Amino acid sequence: MERKPRSLHAMADKWLGLQPEKQVRAKRLAHGRRWRGSCVYVSAAGAMGEVGMFFFHHDDGAWYIFPPGESRPSIGALRTAA
Repeated sequence: MERKPRSLHAMADKWLGLQPEKQVRAKRLAHGRRWRGSCVYVSAAGAMGEVGMFFFHHDDGAWYIFPPGESRPSIGALRTAA
């Protein structure tokens, strides 16, 4: 089974194609009370211009390009297999 990249560096490399000749910058934008994650903007500048993306930290410890869903109150018991 192939392991998915979980670190911010691995995700930025996957989506932005980081290379040694590119200048890379990361800026933390949000770490709020509303949700426990954080948001980082990573940009890479090279000969062809600059490109950047937002990355969001999720509760499972991984970084993704989409924000985590909000926790919603729930009532009831968890289903278990019998």
